[in-house]
Amino acid sequence: MIPDSEVLKNQQAIDYLLPNINSASPSSQSQLSVSSPESNTSSPCVRSSLPNSPNNNETKNSSSRDWNLQRWRSPSRPGLTSSTTSPSSSSSTPNNHVRQHCLPIDLVKNKILSNVNRHDTIILIGETGSGKTTRIPQFLYHYYCKNHSQRSVMNGVIGITQPRRVAAVSIGSRVAEEMGTTLGQLVGYKIRFEDCVSPQTKIQYMTDGILLRESLSNHTLDRYDFIILDEAHERTVQSDMLFGIVKRAQKSRKRSSMKRTLDGNESPSHNTLKLIIMSATMDVDHLSKYFDSAPVLYVEGRIYPIEIFYAESKHEDYTDAALTTIFQIHRDEDELDSNDSQMQNTSIGGDILVFCTGQEEIESMVKIVQDLAPQTSGMKSCRGNLKTLKPYPLYSALPTMKQQQIFTRDPNDCFRRVIFATNIAETSITIPNIRFVIDTGRAKSKSFSPKTGFEILKIERISKAQSCQRSGRAGRLAPGKCFRLLTRAEYRLLPTFPIPEIQKCSLSNVILQLIAAGISDPERFDFIDRPSADSIKHSISKLILMNAIEKIPNESNENDDSSSLSFRLTEIGKKMIVFPIEPEFALMIIMSQKYRCTEEIITIISMLSIDNVFYVPNSERDVALAVHKKFASSEGDLVKLLKVFREYKESRQALAWCQDNFLRPVQMRNAFKIRQQLLSYCNKISIPIISSSNTENIRKCFALGSGLGIGLGANIALLQNEGGYRIVSFQNQTKNDKNNDCLEIKTLHIHPSSCLFSPTNKPECVFFIELVQTTKLYMRNVSIISKEWLTT
Repeated sequence: MIPDSEVLKNQQAIDYLLPNINSASPSSQSQLSVSSPESNTSSPCVRSSLPNSPNNNETKNSSSRDWNLQRWRSPSRPGLTSSTTSPSSSSSTPNNHVRQHCLPIDLVKNKILSNVNRHDTIILIGETGSGKTTRIPQFLYHYYCKNHSQRSVMNGVIGITQPRRVAAVSIGSRVAEEMGTTLGQLVGYKIRFEDCVSPQTKIQYMTDGILLRESLSNHTLDRYDFIILDEAHERTVQSDMLFGIVKRAQKSRKRSSMKRTLDGNESPSHNTLKLIIMSATMDVDHLSKYFDSAPVLYVEGRIYPIEIFYAESKHEDYTDAALTTIFQIHRDEDELDSNDSQMQNTSIGGDILVFCTGQEEIESMVKIVQDLAPQTSGMKSCRGNLKTLKPYPLYSALPTMKQQQIFTRDPNDCFRRVIFATNIAETSITIPNIRFVIDTGRAKSKSFSPKTGFEILKIERISKAQSCQRSGRAGRLAPGKCFRLLTRAEYRLLPTFPIPEIQKCSLSNVILQLIAAGISDPERFDFIDRPSADSIKHSISKLILMNAIEKIPNESNENDDSSSLSFRLTEIGKKMIVFPIEPEFALMIIMSQKYRCTEEIITIISMLSIDNVFYVPNSERDVALAVHKKFASSEGDLVKLLKVFREYKESRQALAWCQDNFLRPVQMRNAFKIRQQLLSYCNKISIPIISSSNTENIRKCFALGSGLGIGLGANIALLQNEGGYRIVSFQNQTKNDKNNDCLEIKTLHIHPSSCLFSPTNKPECVFFIELVQTTKLYMRNVSIISKEWLTT
């Protein structure tokens, strides 16, 4: 695995990869050998109790044969089944008109509406390509809003949540186009910094976070008649919170409606909140039970046969293996399938989608392919001259305009695209013309330990369900192939479903938001999958120490057991919840008044809230690193970020300035927007914007503002004799201590990207923002602090 700080250099990549594509023989000098695919017609993973789930498939047959060549059609299942003919049975693919107006879900529209009428909550499992995300809101609108007999039932909005901004924007735009309306009128979307809705909007796409923030001030979500939680299988923190919050809102509105009905003021259905949960794959038995035995409906997708290939040997350096596989595909899969009418108008037989772990990794691999592609164009393959290979990045922080470029494909283009994407491309969006998928089998994930109180960001293996979704991307429009960079044995060891994010992250923000949403006893909140009691108690204790929450006095109960206690926001907590950032950062803004550096703290937090702003192209690596050094500060990375933003703000030509300084202009614009938003929230709660030129105060505010060992004040480490660092709070513990938690946080190192990184001249005491696990456990965004500060 390539560490974050290390990038495969251009010439090394050329020397390593080009020999593998110069040969006309597909097997010659192959760096990533694959085993032959075998035939199977079973469909993967809908729920663990079904015989065709990944878990049961592996149990039934210990070989991995079941996971090779697959015709991904849904077998007979309880619920709804589309009667449409599978596209895989025909050599032709429906034209654009048919795909737009006759999706599989259209054939079961009446059955879906019938179930919506009879039940407050339904669960819809729609395979990839079924059309559930775009069509269901339209079904509801036309039936309940335009149907005179049903119009009294619906006066509010149909809200549809998406885990990611790019999906909310692109799907909202598509639905507006299908309904023949201007985006922002009947159909709109709302994401952070972009509010494309109006009073006329009846169908609103939004991120999970937008609806969650709305629930803080409107506990019963009165603005909505229907809420659709899409991509529920991703099990993000926000989606798991929304499960419980929407369920609570449903019950509250039902009680209110029943009371008004008894009083003769309204019909029983007038105030009902309908909920539709949509997913491609999920443990639906568990979900149905959580929502009081809600009915589960299944709809087939439109998926073509997919060949699954596995690596014959393990590849720890998965980025290297992925790059090699790209050029193998480009060399060996250049022949257009004469029976595939879908691709008849293109010169290349399909694009490549590569699943990566993050933005830095994506941009590094994009650059390598950009450098190598011209040298492959015109080379001889076993089927003729190779065409041009053109790489594209895709991640959530990419500008909307650049994201939209990926969804358009000119049939006359004479090049093959390689799209490097995060797991945003698993289910949220559909990229046209994808015929080949390279699945690295990995994703970035945070892991939290309540014993140490620290979150660690690291790269982990994905689940079988996620792997199924990734391979399915290759069969949306035509037969495809998926290359898994895992052996069959490695694949069998993957968990069936991913661990919910809420069970492996810090819950401080979750607990604070639940209390703000009127849930005074967060330990009794109805989580679909309950986090550990230790995690909940740790976060409650931390918020109490941060003076964000306090116990509600209960004279009738003298028991001090936290499980029987209720909490409320303090005055500081009420200010913290205004800011849509982590509680630790919100507290820093509030405490910055004491250190008289509010403007600087807000600026630094804005820079910490974006993805890495520094760009290091392989072809100009030395130049870029030299330019970045001019921003370096002997005080550390926080002051460095402050210097970057100040110069950006003062520049007259921001785009040119970013290009000259090898900085990502999109991220700088995002930081600027976040800063403006935080400044407006400060004005809202009467926090004066004070500026200081004393950078020592800035570092003190971050390290000590909330109190030593509290909030970010716990992120302090001291240099050890062996050259590594140890957390201050663990200094007095030894390996013989029974309750020694420091063993979980091993020796820390300053990340090589830090301006404080040095093999010899290491600072004695540092403060850090984040821990990242790669080849070592690294501290990122590090600043020097004085050891004397810890005793004052």
